Amino acid sequence: MFDVVVVESEVREQHMLMSEVANVRFGDPESNYTEDKDLIELIGDADAVVCTARGKFTRNVIAAAKKLKIIAKCGSVPNNIDVEAATEHGVAVTYTPGANKTSVAEHALTLMLSLLKLEPKSMRALQNGQWKSEALQAEELTGKTVGLVGLGQAGFCLAEMLKVFHVNLLCYDPYVKEEILALAGARPVDLDTLLSLSDVVSLHCQLSDETRGMITADKFKKMKKSAYFINTARGALVDERALADALKNNLIAGAGIDVYSIEPAAKDNPLFFLDNVIVTPHMAGWTRECLARESSGTTMEVIQMLRGKIPDNLVNPEYVKFKK
Repeated sequence: MFDVVVVESEVREQHMLMSEVANVRFGDPESNYTEDKDLIELIGDADAVVCTARGKFTRNVIAAAKKLKIIAKCGSVPNNIDVEAATEHGVAVTYTPGANKTSVAEHALTLMLSLLKLEPKSMRALQNGQWKSEALQAEELTGKTVGLVGLGQAGFCLAEMLKVFHVNLLCYDPYVKEEILALAGARPVDLDTLLSLSDVVSLHCQLSDETRGMITADKFKKMKKSAYFINTARGALVDERALADALKNNLIAGAGIDVYSIEPAAKDNPLFFLDNVIVTPHMAGWTRECLARESSGTTMEVIQMLRGKIPDNLVNPEYVKFKK
């Protein structure tokens, strides 16, 4: 019988389907696993591991897992897994592309609308005994210019949702194909043009060496003072201090932020004290439906692997050359 470790999961029922082919063990959802003390010990002689973004699957962790055949990540590209080391040790790495696209797109759209409609600013005013005023005059999304930085699955899903608002859609993504841009109804532009023309800017690109810190103080200066900034992608894409300064100094009208440079975010994060910001705790993909899709996806990948088949969503197909 194979042995599978689910390091962390919110939908255990889905993973129990693996009991058809393996003994399934669950980690402690409250633990912040360290490399040597906890994660290596938890994995032990497991044949498969299911994980989220928590826990660092370093070269040491992978090398210590002598029987490991697959690391299946719930969610997007596995930045917490040393894919090169996994490949060298003949370990397949998979993820669940697109599982969170609808949830993330809906969250980004919600932030856009909430900012344009001056929520929760208007709610706080009402609670303080105020009524509608010129200062609480909201805006429509319909007809606005929206700029998407990145047109992956979540970005494309948002583009589809935005069609009913008849927005002028701009996109900066040097890697997207022309036919995808056409399907999205987006006009390709460079980043500076997108920032200068957009009424709403929304980030949907992956974190990499190329994109880390791409939105700097100078980039905020290029935006309209009436523009709103949305980030449901990754906190490290943005200079967070520069964002706070831009908001304090009214270089932009407001922001909707779901991700942070350090997570969990500290309670004294300066973004939390600004009245032109809506903040949420990295929950864009934290929906029942998304978690179920991720759990189901990783479960199927592990079952395929343990039955001798090549999983559908391999990050490292070259692992086969090193397969044990």
